[in-house]
Amino acid sequence: MKRMTLLILVFPLVCIAQEFNFVFEPDSIPVEIDGWQPFCPWAGGVSESNPAIVDIDADGDLDFFIGEFVGYIIFYQNKGSITVPEFTFVTSQFDSIYLDEARSNPCFRDLDNDGDLDLVVGDSDANVNFYRNEGTAQSPIFVFETSSLVPPGPPWCWGPELVDIDADGDYDLFGGWEQITFYRNEGTPDSFAFNLVTVNFAGVNVSEWASVDFEDIDSDNDFDLFIGERYGKIWYYRNDGDSANYDFTYVTDYFDSIDVGDYASPEFADIDGDGDFDLFVGSESYFSSSIGCIFFYENVGSPTNFLFEFVTSNYLTLDVGTAIDEPQVVDINGDEDADLFADLNTTIGYFENVGNSQSASFQFITDSFEGISLNSILPYFVDLDNDLDYDIVCGTAAIPGPPTLALYQNYGTPSNPDIRLYDPQFVTNPNFWVAIVPVLADIDADEDYDLFISDNDGHFFFYQNIGTPQLSIYSLVTSQWQGIQFSYPYDGSKCFAFADLDEDSDLDLFMTSPFQKSLYFYRNIGTPQSANMVLENEEFLIEYNLYVPCPYFVDIDSDSDLDLFIGEINGGIKFFRNLGDSVSVGNHASIHPSSFTLHPCFPNPFNPTTTILFTLDRALPVRVMVYNGLGQCVVTLIDGQMTSGEHQVRWDAGMYSSGVYFYRLTTGRCTMVKKMILAK
Repeated sequence: MKRMTLLILVFPLVCIAQEFNFVFEPDSIPVEIDGWQPFCPWAGGVSESNPAIVDIDADGDLDFFIGEFVGYIIFYQNKGSITVPEFTFVTSQFDSIYLDEARSNPCFRDLDNDGDLDLVVGDSDANVNFYRNEGTAQSPIFVFETSSLVPPGPPWCWGPELVDIDADGDYDLFGGWEQITFYRNEGTPDSFAFNLVTVNFAGVNVSEWASVDFEDIDSDNDFDLFIGERYGKIWYYRNDGDSANYDFTYVTDYFDSIDVGDYASPEFADIDGDGDFDLFVGSESYFSSSIGCIFFYENVGSPTNFLFEFVTSNYLTLDVGTAIDEPQVVDINGDEDADLFADLNTTIGYFENVGNSQSASFQFITDSFEGISLNSILPYFVDLDNDLDYDIVCGTAAIPGPPTLALYQNYGTPSNPDIRLYDPQFVTNPNFWVAIVPVLADIDADEDYDLFISDNDGHFFFYQNIGTPQLSIYSLVTSQWQGIQFSYPYDGSKCFAFADLDEDSDLDLFMTSPFQKSLYFYRNIGTPQSANMVLENEEFLIEYNLYVPCPYFVDIDSDSDLDLFIGEINGGIKFFRNLGDSVSVGNHASIHPSSFTLHPCFPNPFNPTTTILFTLDRALPVRVMVYNGLGQCVVTLIDGQMTSGEHQVRWDAGMYSSGVYFYRLTTGRCTMVKKMILAK
């Protein structure tokens, strides 16, 4: 069964000639993670997320903003209500705001007292950037005024927070690094003027990267102080004074036993409209395999006595942490739909498709698939021994010393994988540098998989398979295949994928661009046996703000074209559905191959005979074979030239035992497989 999915990926079968048109769909395929369904799972991940939750359009509910490492601000609009939020992804570049110094930290407040929200954004150089709202409360228009709302540090004012700490009707400014810097607003509610008071507010001294948030967590009419810190915890200082005369008392540096990994950024908001503050914490997971970038803790207590209960670490999107995330979408369990895998830095995350081949729905199963663990694992699923189940070839990182390619062999069946380490040094090369990214594809149309490897030194290695489909033997041909090489200052491992998207029977190439914000599209103008890659588009999908994109093509909806999943180094995965021929990325005239269709057999289940049907659109050489659940061929039913039209062949399984079988139809390079059940 697995072989069908893989070959649909590499050699798509199509009945209609068409170019490709990818449409971004952040929420069309549901994902469930430990009982929670992120609102927009495919909108992409966030590195060092900094949430800000405000009613930006004055419609009575709370909208969601996220500052992030690269320097943009991501915006999710609440299309639900104050009690039942329903967030929709709007943009990853809110109002075209971009901070060159990165690590944006947005804070929305009405600084000029005109009834709408203005925006203050911090960056990693401790600049405090001010954008005045020249629009309205319902339709904001932010206009940049200054990057020095306060004099640039030192003293540092990283992660600005605005709060009326002395109850005089205007907003004061706080920020910091290890300590907290306090600027009092000596102006008026209409015209601010910030003056430095202290660089050591409340005697605070956290580890580093202090992220400040004030909230009246105990409903006693004064602001309490919370500080997220570099190593994922939150410090809590209770205000034992009053609204005009603060008096902060240290309570804990491990608030509510919360640890989000790295770069904790707390934000309180009554997201469910029940009168108490819930807690969101931005994060990053640099040194763990945990998934998530926005942690959500529901307040199940009361306005005066808080009690936070963890709900999810993936509140808005699917985020698998910081890694060169290469999603793999393959049918690992032989149920005729494709499952999702993502590298989690050292392990492999597994999301089972609990939907079907036309309508996918993923459910998180484990963050350690088959117990596989390697340093900076970069897996590629492939049937390397032609036994109809998936093996895994894993790239690694190794410092010091060159990395190696490890092979994990599947000793199970197409429906019950049993994947174990076969060879930790399946392919070695003293010229591999730091980390290697493997991809396997039949680039010379000889029905076995050749090997391609990108590394951090800009190489693009090509190993030809001089063995057989059952026994792969790799011979290094070149370290600069097709002349493709990236060198300083743009070196680094490049993610890439092969796919015949122009349907001319040869494989084209998509690769992370040197600038790492888009994909390079190389069209193969050669033949299936002899590739000739020509760079045709240097900014493929650049409008989607990709961040070191890693492409993977698969027909996720069974509509006979290849859809696209793109992993990013910030841990997110973006999904693009292929809608066909309304847009072309080039003017190259394609020659589209003839196709065939393999129909369901009938009856199924059967005892002991069934009929296999298929349709050819022209005369072709055809082979129809039947395999048992162990991937062993039990009978060849057809092997020869067939005319165009509908055909059928009957299989009498009277001499075989009950169980799951697979029937495979092959014409040249193209293969399709379906499952049948013998029930005696």
